[in-house]
Amino acid sequence: MKRVIILGCTGSIGTTALKAIRTKHLDLSVVGLSAHANESQLVALAREFSVKAVCLTGSVLESLPNIQTYSYFSGLKQMLHSLEADIVLNAIAGFEGLQASLEALSCGFDLALANKESIVCAGSYLFDVAKENDCRIIPVDSEHSALAELLKGHERNQVQSLVLTASGGPFRTLDASQFSTITVDQALAHPTWNMGKKISIDSATMANKALEVIEASYLFGFDADRIEVVIHPQSIVHSMIRTFDGAVYAQLGTPDMTLPIINALGEGGTSLVRPLDFSSLSLTFEKPDFKRFPLLALSFEILNRKGSSALAFNAADEIAVHAFLQRKISYLKLIEVVQRTLQQRWDEEVASFSQILALDEKARQLARSLV
Repeated sequence: MKRVIILGCTGSIGTTALKAIRTKHLDLSVVGLSAHANESQLVALAREFSVKAVCLTGSVLESLPNIQTYSYFSGLKQMLHSLEADIVLNAIAGFEGLQASLEALSCGFDLALANKESIVCAGSYLFDVAKENDCRIIPVDSEHSALAELLKGHERNQVQSLVLTASGGPFRTLDASQFSTITVDQALAHPTWNMGKKISIDSATMANKALEVIEASYLFGFDADRIEVVIHPQSIVHSMIRTFDGAVYAQLGTPDMTLPIINALGEGGTSLVRPLDFSSLSLTFEKPDFKRFPLLALSFEILNRKGSSALAFNAADEIAVHAFLQRKISYLKLIEVVQRTLQQRWDEEVASFSQILALDEKARQLARSLV
């Protein structure tokens, strides 16, 4: 039985993973859990799954009978080093998830990665740490999970490009002249996925797809000119690969994160998601509008720039999205803050976690000054 630690267990990815383990009779044993603030749900899940250890990263967690308890991110590090496990599912949101990824790899655990910031901010350094500790990094995002499955059936020299699909978010058809009046509630109303606030805003600006473009480049070793994005509002085709012979191969499925999560954990069960009903299926595709969604265009520029531009993009986006959610800035100002932050030179190559922290803070300070 494979032993798994789930970090961010009360968020959408964590709860979906636990629901699958609970209902699909998978050969997985949950040995550790973490949450940031939802103490009551963390404790309830710890008791349900009879875990050995839990950590509450946002505050102090009181002791529990027969369960080792830890608090804050320092406690998360201690918990990871105390447990015997085979794989860690990192579903912690935002930049804070990077440190958890590095700690999991340093413990020698394979990493099922739903925290895209880990790759965007650390780049090749994250993969160097994985290699040093003989660990695998397995994508959990539906798009990257689909690409990983598609690439299993093709030699790398056969593949011309990776094709990431994007729903287009809530403003796919909204005229650009109305962008100045976009409200927070409108931006949070994603047409396909039920997600947290940060990722919902990123989907509205298409910053989330920008992060996924950067992530795909590092995960699969494809340069910017060999990565495509296509708008697909139904979110049925999760990703595609284009081969040099002219063929296109795709993975299709219902908008359900259960399959990519369980594929990453390596315990594929049966009937994980509802089968597609082709009798009522209608699929459409469009070119992305880079002028209306400039943050998506920026991701390709970032890949060509190299250095720490991706890290700066993520930091500026987190600051700008937070300000937008607090209604301190407009939707268009959010875009501007990220763009202006990236106008600075970010040439420094990342080689250590301390360097990542310093560069991240530098980018955040600049973004705050622009809010």
